[in-house]
Amino acid sequence: MARLESIREQVLAGVSRLPDEEVPLARAAGRWLAEPVRARLAAPPHTCSAMDGYAVRAADLARPAALPVAQVVYAGQQPGRPLEPGQAARLYTGATLPEGADAVVQEELVREEAGRAHFDRAVRAGENVRRAGEDVAAGAEALPAGVRLGARQLGLCAAVGAEAVRAVRVPRVVLLATGDEVVSGRTPDSNGPVLAGAMAAAGAAVVRRTVGDDLLEVVAELRRALAEGDAVVTTGGVSVGARDHVPKAVAALSGEIRVHGVPMKPGKPFLFASVGGKPLLGLPGSPSACLVAFEVFGRPALLRMAGAGRLGRRRVRLPLAEAVEGRAGRARFLWARLEEDGAVRPLGQDAAQVRGPALADALLHLPAGTGALAAGAPVEAWLLEDDVP
Repeated sequence: MARLESIREQVLAGVSRLPDEEVPLARAAGRWLAEPVRARLAAPPHTCSAMDGYAVRAADLARPAALPVAQVVYAGQQPGRPLEPGQAARLYTGATLPEGADAVVQEELVREEAGRAHFDRAVRAGENVRRAGEDVAAGAEALPAGVRLGARQLGLCAAVGAEAVRAVRVPRVVLLATGDEVVSGRTPDSNGPVLAGAMAAAGAAVVRRTVGDDLLEVVAELRRALAEGDAVVTTGGVSVGARDHVPKAVAALSGEIRVHGVPMKPGKPFLFASVGGKPLLGLPGSPSACLVAFEVFGRPALLRMAGAGRLGRRRVRLPLAEAVEGRAGRARFLWARLEEDGAVRPLGQDAAQVRGPALADALLHLPAGTGALAAGAPVEAWLLEDDVP
């Protein structure tokens, strides 16, 4: 992977995080934090009961005893008065402990009769009590920069009183499919929907367009796309055929091609360029090759623009469920399924396949120089999880 990692770093060096902006919490879902979220409120905001029960002074219950119930406190209420020695208070989950109380006995262990609570065992101070700020103290960091705001993160922000956050602006990406066969509809643009979905999952707002195999039209569409988007992603037209016009169009726009051709299979024709200070990623047209190139280079680049703290997929080593044929040479990537026993089963090696990627939940990386592998051999698996914390 060293060679590919070096090329990926070259691509990432040509991509910058977009500016940040203040975003109301109600509109922040899916965005990446540009700055840490600090707690305006402690969580929990007050010392409270972790369950329905009775608040007591632990010193009063060194042994079984019966204590008068002096007050009842519900969640959201303030206790009416401190808890005096020798008293108990009926509490419900989330209710604030009265001053003086230091433990809560769950209601199933207490018998209340004629206004007195009967306790049959000793109680330890702190039992069933949530201290104010024990989860997040007021003023402390609740979430670090680079975290994506999903449902659980938004819940935490609300709990600590964050009404707005500083988040990175959503990248605007123009996805341009090239080829007369795509424009005419003779060949379905299968890359378009999957890339648009994958880029949206990476936090981008995507506009899709098509252009035929005419150099002047490709130049015009690239110029338009670069004026509208923060980045441009093309499919097809990046190899060395007579109708592969993307490299020539980049040159016509005075762009700088920084990567063209990478040592991996599939995805070898991948192109990366900078045009007018904006990144252009040229992906191969063959479906599997297109998606592999996106996973290796395109997705990390978009995540950097969006402000993500982690750019790569989670990688684990798992055993092969079956043997894999192949000769040593370029690095190889195979779509695969995770079996119930933890093994990974490859789903074919054709660069044009569309079914394998659709069924896969892992992408296997076989480093350069890897030949045939027997069943059970450990391989590096990239887990295709769409939520990036």
